[in-house]
Amino acid sequence: MARDRSSALRRAVTSVVVTRRGIGFAVVALVMFVAAPVLSLPALLYVTGLLLGLLVVSTVFVFVGHSRVRIERSFSPQVVALGRPTRATVRVTNLSVLPCLEADWDDRLPAGVTGDHTGALPSLGGSRGADARATFSYELQGLRRGRHLVGPLRVDVHDPFGLVHRRHTFGGVEPLTVLPRRIDLPPITPRGAGDDGATRPAPQNVGVGDDDIIARAYLPGDALKRIHWKASAHRAELMVRQEESQVTPRAAVIVDTEPSSQGTARDRKDSWEHSPALEWAVTATASITAHLARAGYVVALQSNSTSLDRVVAEGHDTLEDAMVDLALLEPDPADRPGRHDADGAAFVVLGRLTVERAQQWVAALSASRTILALVAHGTAAQALEVLDGARWNVVAWTPGDDLAEAWAAFDGTSRQGEPARAAR
Repeated sequence: MARDRSSALRRAVTSVVVTRRGIGFAVVALVMFVAAPVLSLPALLYVTGLLLGLLVVSTVFVFVGHSRVRIERSFSPQVVALGRPTRATVRVTNLSVLPCLEADWDDRLPAGVTGDHTGALPSLGGSRGADARATFSYELQGLRRGRHLVGPLRVDVHDPFGLVHRRHTFGGVEPLTVLPRRIDLPPITPRGAGDDGATRPAPQNVGVGDDDIIARAYLPGDALKRIHWKASAHRAELMVRQEESQVTPRAAVIVDTEPSSQGTARDRKDSWEHSPALEWAVTATASITAHLARAGYVVALQSNSTSLDRVVAEGHDTLEDAMVDLALLEPDPADRPGRHDADGAAFVVLGRLTVERAQQWVAALSASRTILALVAHGTAAQALEVLDGARWNVVAWTPGDDLAEAWAAFDGTSRQGEPARAAR
């Protein structure tokens, strides 16, 4: 749980709003003021003064009430999976010596986050009292991946007579990180892949190039120096040492974030327009990365630029680090051809390609032995011919496609004997 970064008081206040009751008081006061000389009833002026005095007192009250308040906000957890709930806890402390009556609160939620973010704030004592602090919490969940800024807290202060109210805005914002969606993917045997286990679960390895010593039953002709005495005593039969060389498998997962290929552009606020295509690509990238990491691979996670560059493996980056990077991933037009040096299997999630970009990707991944590419529907036929000429395994996708089905289309050993779906 992380506290609001701004422990100091930050405050912004809107204008005072007169309620219908307050407007009624003002109208009655005006009528009394006009009627007093007309009806020769000076007592009506006392009524006028009383009503106007109540309005003035109420206005002063809402200016003074909740004038100095400190807000501390935290989430548990602060990094949450898409669609999973988290709990926001807000602590309000009155820094003024004057008490604060009950008020209504509203914690501002950005687009992409939903929750029951309104309620009633109990009365607070003065700063010198033990009841100067109140804590409340509410549940919220992320509907879209990314880093969402929650806050500031808005407090509507009402006077005791219901004549005026004033909205105060307190505190700063606190980031809530929502991870991308992940889909469980089955093991596959890609079309044209060799028996190097490019996408099948890898064994639990000691390390790159290490010899894993195992024991097997003694066979006639085995040298006595190879006898594994500890294993023999444990199994009550002669066992011999057998060295089995194992190499940790490696794979690269690369996502294309070029804006035009993913169907997005800058809007009037200089923010990237929401792109269902990019969201699908990020989900695919996260799912493939998690699938390979769980199978024991060293996964190099990259994008077409420098915005994403992780190595998911023991002693390097964690899978959660990679998911956080994908949560924050934005479109990036800066291509860097030749940057990818994957010499094993490469899994590429691409948008709509032109012939030129297809040639760049082929050159960048020329060292890879096996390439499985998810390419957006609408890619030019000439670009697909470039990928086919480089012997890429290509499956087309659209934002509405089921990722597990698209992934299964790579399987060269379809259970029903049907050919995998091609990109054409």
